[in-house]
Amino acid sequence: MGEITYVSGWRKRDVKIEKDAIATWRAYDAMPEGVSPEERAHEICCLAYDGDAVAGISTVEIKPCRPLRNKLFGYLRVFTLPDYEQQEIAIGLAINCRDTLEAWALEHPGEKLCGMAAIYQSPKLGPTPVGKSGLTLIGYTPQGFQHRVVWFPHIRL
Repeated sequence: MGEITYVSGWRKRDVKIEKDAIATWRAYDAMPEGVSPEERAHEICCLAYDGDAVAGISTVEIKPCRPLRNKLFGYLRVFTLPDYEQQEIAIGLAINCRDTLEAWALEHPGEKLCGMAAIYQSPKLGPTPVGKSGLTLIGYTPQGFQHRVVWFPHIRL
């Protein structure tokens, strides 16, 4: 593994980033049933590259967080290629997305984005209640998955 670089793609519609992500998702059959890679590409937040090779992809869907009175959060999804698992690339993607979303929220206050959230579906994630990315455990889904959020510091309730 070489030096990992993170490239932001949030709301940029960058053709190269989208093409790289779509090809990677297709190669690893990484999309849930009923979701096309082209559709998911509209939600790209960041790609991690090892040289020219994709090492990981993050996407964000903005939606209400029910436990927090339906405040809007950017729900993070991360796909790390198998060769890069357990190498903190997912954390790098999460930190990059948190910072990107926070800057975007400051530039677009009318969007009322309060923070970033994630549902941890992998049992490898979440050994502590507060992660390196700032995502903090707030509860569990009905399926038993961890529900985590990080608030942006500029938000007032």
